Amino acid sequence: MAQPNSTVPVENEQSKRFVTGDQVNVTKEQGIPDCTGVIAKKYVNSALVKLEVGGKITQKIMEEINGRYVVSYRHLKKDKE
Repeated sequence: MAQPNSTVPVENEQSKRFVTGDQVNVTKEQGIPDCTGVIAKKYVNSALVKLEVGGKITQKIMEEINGRYVVSYRHLKKDKE
């Protein structure tokens, strides 16, 4: 018998620190420079971050990655607003 497909990610110690909509700083992630963004979706060990143009994130980079990037929770830090 097939089990139902759950869309709710399993929470762990790293993922519990963040909620969808949090403003975050992305640091030391391969593929993109350090930048800021907003968590759009949470996964088990990472989050989909909607990035913001500014700093080292150029319009060209935004177009190449469609303005979003999947980032490990280890490379996310809540922005102190």
